[in-house]
Amino acid sequence: MSKTKHVEKTIEWAKKKGFSNIKTDLVDGFEKPFNFTRSSDSLSFSPDLTALNGNNKKHYFHIVQKKEEDTNMFTQIELFHTLAKAKNTKLYLMAPTGNLKYARDLSNKLELAEVVRI
Repeated sequence: MSKTKHVEKTIEWAKKKGFSNIKTDLVDGFEKPFNFTRSSDSLSFSPDLTALNGNNKKHYFHIVQKKEEDTNMFTQIELFHTLAKAKNTKLYLMAPTGNLKYARDLSNKLELAEVVRI
C-alpha cells in the first residue's frame, strides 16, 4: 500500500476528529504544507500532513512505515515534535496496519508524539 493511501486514511481520521484546513502535498486537491530547510546542508523537510484543530492550532502528522527507516526520518520526526511542543500542539505518528509496534517503539525511544492506528 502506498503512502498516498495512508495519507487518505489519515485525512479521514483527522476530519472525524474535527480537524480542518488540512494540508498535504501527497494527495491532489490539497494545499501544500510549509517546507522547512536545514541551513547546514539545505535538506528540506515537509510534514506528511498538517491540520488545524477547533482552537486553530496547527498539528503535525507523520505516516510511520518500517521500510522508510533512516536518519532523515528521525530528524524529521524530531523537528515536527519540537515545532508541535513549541506551539503547545501535538505530533501524531500515524501507524498503518503492521507498523503499530514500530511506531510505538519509535515514540517511546524519542519520548514524543501520540501514536494512532490507521
